[in-house]
Parts: sequence; C-alpha cells; structure tokens
Amino acid sequence: MLAENALTTLERMKLMLGLSDIEDEKVNLIVELLINKASSWIERQTGRHLGKRSYRQWYDADGQQELVTVEYPIISVEYVKEEGRLVNPNRYDYSQTGDVGVIYRDEGWMKAGYRKGLAYDIVAPKRVIEVSYTAGYVLPKDATDDEPQTLPADLEGLVWDMVSQAYTNLQNGSQGLSSFSISDVTWNFDKTQKSEWMQLVNLYRRY
Repeated sequence: MLAENALTTLERMKLMLGLSDIEDEKVNLIVELLINKASSWIERQTGRHLGKRSYRQWYDADGQQELVTVEYPIISVEYVKEEGRLVNPNRYDYSQTGDVGVIYRDEGWMKAGYRKGLAYDIVAPKRVIEVSYTAGYVLPKDATDDEPQTLPADLEGLVWDMVSQAYTNLQNGSQGLSSFSISDVTWNFDKTQKSEWMQLVNLYRRY
C-alpha cells in the first residue's frame, strides 16, 4: 500500500518501469515499497511535509514583519491569533509570499517574550502566535478533476529515477525479485546521479 506521503502512483511508476501490462501482487508490492522509501527520503532531505494538509502551530512573537511557517507552500490561512486574540485577515497577506511559507504584515507581528536585566529587555520571544493554515502540494495519488496535481513534476520525476535504479538493482541481484528485504535497499548513487539529485532537492529546501 502506498504511504500517505507517496510522491507518485503505482500506475505511473509501473509505466516508467515498463511493467504496465504485468499484474503480479509481488511486483506491485515491491514497487510500492520502493516508492514509499524514495518519497520518505526526499521529504527528509527537504525538511518538510510535501503533501497538502492542515496545521495548527505556534510561533515566536519576535516583532518581525515576516511570519515564516514551518510548512509551505501556503494554500490558505484559516486564522492567526496573537495571545489568543484573532488578527484581522485584512492586516496580513500571503498572496506574494505564500509559496515560500511567509505571512507578511506591514506593521510587524507582535513582540512578546521573557524579560531580564536592569533594562528589562526581552531576551527570548514567547511562542504566542497561533496559526491555523493549510499547506503543501496536491500529490498525484490525491489529484482529482476539481483539484489537480500541484506537486512539481521534477520531484515526481526524481522518485521515478530513484525507484528505477533500485528496482533494476534488485532485479539484477535477487534472482528475478523472488526474495529480498526492503531494508536492504539503498540508493547507490554514482557521483553524477547524486549530484544531480541533490541539486534538485536543494531547490525545495529552505535556507
């Protein structure tokens, strides 16, 4: 069974492997496991969840104009609260910066924190800004006519490349895939592939 974070479908992956006409439960299971493993590797490298989902999270009140969410791209913001008080949605915007996970506010977000010393300065911000929002891409397995895929094609293509390599390695080394352990599968990059794949992943990382 494909995992929730699978970045391609079984049908598309079998098409790329030239297995569309093969209906074999063992082959299907192997391909699904490889898809799941490749998808998890990509998510770990990007440092975020890629599939669309909703979140309720708390952020530091550091007084900056840019409130940077953990997950992105931002699809919608249900509400933002500062110390439990709703912020008027007309006072912030993410239409230009939502793709990188930024909710912008001209006058800046509130500043609140722990004070210390003779000047009673804030030495550490409090996490009192609450954001309820939806972020991420519509994955191929979740796409519909009304809500088409938004996962970038190059990320899905990276899964195809990784699974194709791993499947070929298994086929060549396990007597026609008659017996193997998915935990034994590793992504044995040659230097060119690793460089190209990591360059692609780096496009979707936040620095």
